[in-house]
Amino acid sequence: MAAKFSVSLATIRKLMTSPNVKAEVYERALRLAAKANEVPSTTSPEFDGLYYEAVEASDEKRARSRVKTTGPRAVNHEARTQALLRAASSGG
Repeated sequence: MAAKFSVSLATIRKLMTSPNVKAEVYERALRLAAKANEVPSTTSPEFDGLYYEAVEASDEKRARSRVKTTGPRAVNHEARTQALLRAASSGG
């Protein structure tokens, strides 16, 4: 038998901004960035830095993290390899 219950928006917001949820979302972004960074450099001279980085971007409504490029060479790398897109498509 199904039970009916209601949850307030304030409770949902508390859950979505809790430290545990923020940590989990950020950890997933780190894994995604790491997987995208596994794709080798496509430029000459070879780039020895990281192309992608995870950034914590939470607000008062929800936990958020972003994976972003680290500069113009990373943008070119993504255009050539779609490394971030492929990492996200494979489940990161």
